[in-house]
Amino acid sequence: MINAFGLKNKQLVKINEGDIKNAIWIDLIEPEEADREVILTNLGQNLATSIELDDIEASARFFEDNEGLHVHSFFFYEDAEDRAGNSTVAFTVHNGRLFTLRERDLPAFRLYRMRSRYQGMNDGNPYEVLLDLFEVKVEQLADQIENIYSELEELSLIIMDRSAQEHYDEAITSLAELEDTAWKVRLCLMDSQRAVNYLVRRAKMPTDQLEQAREVIRDIESLVPHNESLFQKVNFLMQAATSFINIEQSRIIKIFSVVSVVFLPPTVVASAYGMNFENMPELKWEYGYPLSLLLMLLAGVAPYIYFKVKKWL
Repeated sequence: MINAFGLKNKQLVKINEGDIKNAIWIDLIEPEEADREVILTNLGQNLATSIELDDIEASARFFEDNEGLHVHSFFFYEDAEDRAGNSTVAFTVHNGRLFTLRERDLPAFRLYRMRSRYQGMNDGNPYEVLLDLFEVKVEQLADQIENIYSELEELSLIIMDRSAQEHYDEAITSLAELEDTAWKVRLCLMDSQRAVNYLVRRAKMPTDQLEQAREVIRDIESLVPHNESLFQKVNFLMQAATSFINIEQSRIIKIFSVVSVVFLPPTVVASAYGMNFENMPELKWEYGYPLSLLLMLLAGVAPYIYFKVKKWL
């Protein structure tokens, strides 16, 4: 799918495919061969392939050639099941246009398009659009870090409440998911920092965009320590939860050990002398056998019910 945007009174507006030559920003989402052919025929621009998007080598992510200046960068997203992920977006600046190629819809792009409806542009060049997208991405990552902080605070209350140990399994699963999300946010921040640093060093940007790029770098650098503290918080809560579980298990094992020691002497006596007597009145009981079966059943069920009530199972 091709989305083309032009400038009208220094504001981004969506234009028809027939006016694509007047576009300053061309956004392609999962482009088919027909879409690539339209771009090549009308603008003479070759687009990155799926294999090139997946390449993680620095030389394949930040470079300049006859097709323009290329920057490939990760963008954070959450799928329909709220699982975090990073998707690569290919940016190409060539002949006064910005080309973006991505394989899925991304929150940062949706938010930027919504903002562009009522926010004008200062210079109206492709570098400004590119850096605006990075600014929105950094804001999204900052919001994600705040969300993780809030969820960790809720999990902290659950873990520190020793009476809520039945929720520990769910809490540990949530902690693992938050750690995975924080890791993807960290990867996205590091990749964004590299990408903007490359633009500052190699791109011939106007003065305003150069200062904008440096501001984005400062914003990223301010978020990195917060993201690092998330890992420390997650690790602390994970260790606290596992420690409380180990303490509870040790307490239960202690009870079993005491019971075993208490019943060991009678068991030894019963094993040595229990059925080695000639006169045993119980052998003449009419209901002795069914009674013994019933006692065996009760002896097996009663501990299970007790353990279930005590929440040891």
